[in-house]
Amino acid sequence: MNITKLFIIAALALLVLPTAFAIVEVAELPTLVDGHVYTGANMFTPPAVGAEVDVTCEGETDTVSTDDEGYFRALFAIGDCSLGEDVTVCSGSSCDTRTLIGQSARINLLGVKLFDVPEFGAIAATLAVAGAGAGYIALRRRK
Repeated sequence: MNITKLFIIAALALLVLPTAFAIVEVAELPTLVDGHVYTGANMFTPPAVGAEVDVTCEGETDTVSTDDEGYFRALFAIGDCSLGEDVTVCSGSSCDTRTLIGQSARINLLGVKLFDVPEFGAIAATLAVAGAGAGYIALRRRK
């Protein structure tokens, strides 16, 4: 009989406690979005120094620049970027979107190009066509 009463009390506590905690209102704080911008495909590549970074949350966009270590930081005022909202960070053609699950979000962007580089595929295709043409000419002369 004693175990049954204990079980009933524990079950009621599990039902009541979450409701009691849900009533407590959490004060909203400013939201910090920060991270690093790198020039390569991983975090061991050089940082993107002086890159412009656009941080967007709930229609508010803050444009910041990276420092000497590729670090950026954007601070949104209370109510401008709430929990559960999506934050999008873009630098050049590299973008990343995360959902806010806390008062801060760290987003690292990889592969940001600070200048245009010819696409490798176009260079390889040009070399392949040139090599095939040279091979064709060499075979024709041999006959």
